[in-house]
Amino acid sequence: MKMYDLIIASGATICYNKLAKEFTYIKTGGKVDTLILPTNIDNFVVALNNTTDPIIFGGTTNSLISDNGIEGEVILTTNVKGITVCGNTITANAGEMLSKVCNIAKDNGLTGMEQLSGIPGTVGGAVNMNAGAYGQFISDVLYSITAFVDGKIVTLSNNECGFGYRTSGIAQNKIVVLSATFKLKEKNQILISNDMKYYKNKRRESQPNDLSLGSVFKKHQNIGAGYYIENCGLKGKTCGGCKVSEKHANFIINIGDATSNDYADLVKICQNNVYDKYNIQLEREVKYFGEFIF
Repeated sequence: MKMYDLIIASGATICYNKLAKEFTYIKTGGKVDTLILPTNIDNFVVALNNTTDPIIFGGTTNSLISDNGIEGEVILTTNVKGITVCGNTITANAGEMLSKVCNIAKDNGLTGMEQLSGIPGTVGGAVNMNAGAYGQFISDVLYSITAFVDGKIVTLSNNECGFGYRTSGIAQNKIVVLSATFKLKEKNQILISNDMKYYKNKRRESQPNDLSLGSVFKKHQNIGAGYYIENCGLKGKTCGGCKVSEKHANFIINIGDATSNDYADLVKICQNNVYDKYNIQLEREVKYFGEFIF
């Protein structure tokens, strides 16, 4: 059979030389050689079995693709959807938006995900990086994942995922999340709804609503990176089509026709200024893919 015939026969779509800016959250990035879009877990697995070391993306809310694009194969999971509720557990496929899972938890009177409800991106990506907000991490409510490991489908418990601050053993060992199961508790639906509104409003008041990739840098010794960046006088600093948000200094926003290089250059400016002033090397949360030249 011709290359990729099995993937196409399974129901997935393949695009060639697709511009990343057409599907990335921040609307930047060059051509992707081969973009595979599975529609369910079955053809997601077929794609994984018939590619060589592909890069897996979800909502790309934490990913910056080079303006030079990506050679090789990319799998985009945003069509791999499906959510089931069973008692106090919710199982969601990798491509589901985390915010939708949080809303379904609320609708079923299940608490534990309220702080996470404003986080953009997919379940797979959120689990991979152990996303969190307002003192809560996704690992706090994750029961298990179904994953693709070394050509096999396996179930991993929370403890087997090796969660840490903004990282996991999943990411470090190139384990692919197929679905995740969350174990929650029962609570009055109105109270859950009120809590969700509180955290969403808090997020809206403190973070920009512009195109961004969320927090650029991790906390340093439990102090938000925005503190250091702001005290370096970098709020409002621009580079091409990107700007350090004037609302929150740890966000870089697309103000129009931005490139990935604009974003990466501004990241470097922030890192250099903070290092010069505080002797601190800020560590990025945002992941880079493809070639970047500094």
